Amino acid sequence: MAAGDFDDDEPATPDHMSSVRQVFLDKYRDNIEKGCYDDRDLERIKTDDFLLELYCRHQPKAKVEEVASLIHESLKWRMEYQINDLSDDTFDDKMWEQRAIFFHNTDKDGHKVLITQVKLHRKGDSHYLLTVKKFFAWHIEKAFQENPGEPLMLLFDMDGAGLANLDMDFIRFCINCFKSNYPCILGLMLVYEMPWIFNAAWKIIKTWLSPEAVQKIKFVDKGTIQEFISRDKLMEQMGGTDKFHSSYTASGTMFCEPDTVTNSKISPDGASSSRKVKISEPSSLLRSYSSDSFKEGSRLPLALSSLEKKFHNKDNCFQTRLLSIRPADELCFQLDENVKEIYSTISLSNTLTNPIAYKVKTTSPEKFRVRPSGGVVRPGSPVTVNVHIQPGFENKIQSDKFLVRAMEVTDESKDVAELWKTVQRESIMEHRLRCIINSEPVCSRPANDITTLTEKVEVLQSAVSRIERRQQHVILLQLVFLLVVILAIVSDYWQSLSAPQDHKSKYCPAQ
Repeated sequence: MAAGDFDDDEPATPDHMSSVRQVFLDKYRDNIEKGCYDDRDLERIKTDDFLLELYCRHQPKAKVEEVASLIHESLKWRMEYQINDLSDDTFDDKMWEQRAIFFHNTDKDGHKVLITQVKLHRKGDSHYLLTVKKFFAWHIEKAFQENPGEPLMLLFDMDGAGLANLDMDFIRFCINCFKSNYPCILGLMLVYEMPWIFNAAWKIIKTWLSPEAVQKIKFVDKGTIQEFISRDKLMEQMGGTDKFHSSYTASGTMFCEPDTVTNSKISPDGASSSRKVKISEPSSLLRSYSSDSFKEGSRLPLALSSLEKKFHNKDNCFQTRLLSIRPADELCFQLDENVKEIYSTISLSNTLTNPIAYKVKTTSPEKFRVRPSGGVVRPGSPVTVNVHIQPGFENKIQSDKFLVRAMEVTDESKDVAELWKTVQRESIMEHRLRCIINSEPVCSRPANDITTLTEKVEVLQSAVSRIERRQQHVILLQLVFLLVVILAIVSDYWQSLSAPQDHKSKYCPAQ
């Protein structure tokens, strides 16, 4: 949060900042008394020297009154859009599922990239536009809160956009976010594949910007975008090699894959190999059900009614028809000064007779290292997923979440990577874990002996589940056999009735 244009050349001197603060408080005393600003923003202006420096740093030689005026405009803007009250839960599922605005990867300078897909924007009523503006502002605000003053790159993806997507009011808002409210946070603005029909609009937009701001806007295409973003961090549709896939849960949270499983075939030990195999129709291979698709009290298929379980137990375990997941709700990371790398674990156990393919996603892939992030859980062989916090993020994960996705595979020659691409959404089970930090001396994770014991219990539970399935198969075979026997008896009976009549008609004397 700051003011000025896009430039941030020189730091402000303490005397300059002190003068700006005092002039602002004196000049806008009436506004302060009338409550025109958010008290939280006002308090930061009074006490946070670094924040005040961001306001001053844009134009270190500007008059004190001009900088104070910029602070006034910025604080009014924050009050108007209620920036301090925004959160992930402010926006409904539709906003997140549209995937029109999201952070992904970094540029060559290590700055986070905020991607805006213009083709997904549609002009709407004033209420809808206000929501979109707040959604865009919340992404910037969240990045600023995590790393104040750290630049980011804004990437306007205009590939496939048309006049129906052109909203000059929203474009002006986006520019003003960086020009008047978050000055030192913009590194570069890339405009990707801008259609020629937007040339007239660009001439208008240029009049809103200073010459310094125009220098930070670059027009790129597939051939030139790699000058700013390396190929391995560029999505495939833009000419890169990043096989980025994202999904949004009903809570409106974006989960990204820290790793991608490719060309993998299920091996006897549950690992993956890169050998190519024949791919069959997915519909004949998958018989998986979402853990959220069965509501309480709903009628389940007979084959599933005795198997489908979804509950939390005393062992901090969440169990569904496909997997038993430990922990149930919270992924605990234990802070320890004597440990260089902080980590936690997710235990996955198969509850069926067929292998279960899984993936582990996170809302912030740059903060975690997940090994393995995907693979196969075989019956009777639990898998432990290690989640390590990357250095520097130890105290910045409280708002992050993990998503465990799973599906049943009935043909072990199936290419797992292709299976994930073609599987129906309703055939995937999902379970969410939120991250917590434990600063107590004793970690909440169970001791090694308890962990070993619980893993053995999970193996037994898997065995019981397999026995129940086999028992149902045996009962089905018995019913089929009984039906065949009944048909044979009936057939023999009808044959016995017809035989004497045929014999009598053959030897009866002619009349």
